[in-house]
Amino acid sequence: MQISASRILITALIAGVVGDLLLRGGNMWRLGFAIWIIGLVASVIVLDRSGSRERKLMLVGIVVAALGLVLRDAPMLYAIDFLSLLCMGVLVVWHGSGQTFADLSIVEAVRAGALAAANTLAGAVRVLSRSAAERAPDRPDTGRTRALLIGVVLTVPPLAVVTLLLMSSDKVFEGLLQRIANSLTSDLFVIVLIAWISAGWLSAATGDVLGATVQVPTSPRLRFATIAVPLYSLVALLTLFLVTQTRVLFGGAEFLRQTEGLTVANYARDGFFQLILAAGIVLGTLVVAEWLLLSDARARRQYHIAGAILLGLVTALLVSAAARVGIYVQIFGHSVDRIFACAAIIWVLATLVTCAMTTLRNRPLRFASTIVQVTIVWVVLMNVVNPEALVVRLNIARAVAGAPFDAQYHAHLSADVVSSLLSHAVQLPTAECQAVRTELSRAWNARQTPSVTKDSHWRGLSLPLARAEQWYAAGAAVQCNASP
Repeated sequence: MQISASRILITALIAGVVGDLLLRGGNMWRLGFAIWIIGLVASVIVLDRSGSRERKLMLVGIVVAALGLVLRDAPMLYAIDFLSLLCMGVLVVWHGSGQTFADLSIVEAVRAGALAAANTLAGAVRVLSRSAAERAPDRPDTGRTRALLIGVVLTVPPLAVVTLLLMSSDKVFEGLLQRIANSLTSDLFVIVLIAWISAGWLSAATGDVLGATVQVPTSPRLRFATIAVPLYSLVALLTLFLVTQTRVLFGGAEFLRQTEGLTVANYARDGFFQLILAAGIVLGTLVVAEWLLLSDARARRQYHIAGAILLGLVTALLVSAAARVGIYVQIFGHSVDRIFACAAIIWVLATLVTCAMTTLRNRPLRFASTIVQVTIVWVVLMNVVNPEALVVRLNIARAVAGAPFDAQYHAHLSADVVSSLLSHAVQLPTAECQAVRTELSRAWNARQTPSVTKDSHWRGLSLPLARAEQWYAAGAAVQCNASP
């Protein structure tokens, strides 16, 4: 059953007003944004209680991602949670067009993004059009409407003239009216913008999707000979690259210095993210090739052979990337970037396994939906693990064993590390523990000059940030051993 356009417009207008209150003033969209998102999700459920189980799961995913913005403070986790929230919102729109997870493919994923963009930007036009059509049969009282319009016309000239005269007679009154006008203009723009976006998304989420009838392009059904060119070219290139990596592994630091003029640290640091991106491109090429391929049994067998070789090479590529991270960690210890690098390797490996279990076993339609589920689990685990706090624990364990500890680096991370530093700093030698105390105090002194007013500061709060500010206000104490 189609939801009344008037109800959607009223809900969107409320979302605009509430959004103007909750999304202003914070350094980052955290607590205020999470409250607004949860309210928007609740609005979908209230507007359409007959939603499917899949839609409910996606709405729960949006709420979980929004809570991640509040439960963790690390900038990298913020980016992951925010991106996850947007992706789940896109899938809700796509699901509203009548699709299910069983239909999700790479092509449908692209279509989902296009549908979400179209409905966010122009979906409100469809809602307004529907609302006008719903009201047309009611025939409102034209006499009363005409009388009100005449009253407005008669009011404007004297009101405008008297207002201008009063403003010119008193600068204080003029300033007051200008502030009111500026505030109303700014607030009205934000309210209308948020309401416009909300109306399009709410309408799509409840089943009225703009552009839902746009057809998905069909596969050109190419012969394997065509597909074999890019696949086996990548096989040759990856094989050549992995041969050079073998030479480095066996030759070690001396080989790098003599042949390439690099140190082990430089080799480990440079090129890691390029390897991850290359692995992603190869995997994407493999998935697109499956969609382009002729659905012939012989062609499929040849594709599966090429795909298995490519997946093996990409796995070796990831092992090479992991080896680089391992070398760097061994020399310099753990950092936030290295932890996220390891997490990225795990996600890509999970994607490779998914591809092997679905696309290479004649079940390509299950690939995209399984990746969505794998990614949800990965995002949840990242938030549970708390990477920055993990870095603190691992590096303090190394420091206890005799390795140096960079107090300045750890103290200047996000609020996620404060609790771990306070709990584990006592294990450090006294001098390094005192350095942690000094650097923490210095870092949080610098953070006590927010660029937002106190009454709006709460909108950008996360739970770790609130706890860290409470610790700082209580005296910023760090317990250290008294012994030297």
